[in-house]
Amino acid sequence: MYYRDNWLRWYYDDVEYGSKVDPYSKFEIKLSNVINRPIKPYYEELLENAKLIRDTFSGPLDLLFSGGVDGEVVLRTYMDLKIPINVYIFKYENNYNRREYEHAIRICTELNVKHTVVDFNLEKFFENEAESIFKKVWCDVSGWLPHMKMADYCDGTPMFGCSEPYYTRTSRDMSKKFPWVYQIEEDAKYWSSYYKSQQRSVIVDWYEYSPEVLISHLELPLIKRLLNDDVPGKLSSFSSKAVVHQAYWPDIVIREKLVGFEGDMQPSNTARPQFMLEFDKQVIAPYNITSTSAKYSADEVLALIT
Repeated sequence: MYYRDNWLRWYYDDVEYGSKVDPYSKFEIKLSNVINRPIKPYYEELLENAKLIRDTFSGPLDLLFSGGVDGEVVLRTYMDLKIPINVYIFKYENNYNRREYEHAIRICTELNVKHTVVDFNLEKFFENEAESIFKKVWCDVSGWLPHMKMADYCDGTPMFGCSEPYYTRTSRDMSKKFPWVYQIEEDAKYWSSYYKSQQRSVIVDWYEYSPEVLISHLELPLIKRLLNDDVPGKLSSFSSKAVVHQAYWPDIVIREKLVGFEGDMQPSNTARPQFMLEFDKQVIAPYNITSTSAKYSADEVLALIT
């Protein structure tokens, strides 16, 4: 089961939790109401989500920790509950993920968390394995592919700290108010599709496992202000995630978003080694794949799942 009581269902070509069989498979999302209790405050729902995942999946839980805020929140949630998890940090050759790796090591050191460092040869992966994985998932950029391979390095149920509820403004025009929408990306579902082909349980979108997390997130004062267009200049909730979680863990460091492959380059969506850029150009680009998403207003979300 990918989500509690299948409250969120994704489809490829009308097949529930199906595989993406070709580059042009149709992707869809459907939401349903499985909530049968009062919603608790956001922090408490994070704890409930963590406990439910622990109770649902047998064996060890293995957090693949890049050093980003989403994964840090997952780690801190289990620490607060004193529920043991295994933490894996991947280190690329030539310091391709130097800054994310340093964040991950810093956080584990400060929190006194035992962790396993895995040396991962990124260039060799793209030479030998990336294309075969790509043709199982048909993703739109090369950056998704190494993470699919990483689960091979752990024995338990892999967890990725991603899919923190994401809201985006419907216009860049700041001269007047515009609506905001909740956006569910196809991107993380590439991972689910791949692991299904491997017949392996995995939690790729930890925050979406329980719908109560989404509803309680909507009740946060900062999120309400964003959705009401009361924070001038803001185009999405993306850069607010660290601020949101500092209310519960004040020592979370606000930091720039990294793609994890920049090395010493300036962060950007295209900051990655030349061999990855060539892979995008030579292997992925000819298929002209477009990643899709489902978008809902806050009112639509509430109507569908409560």
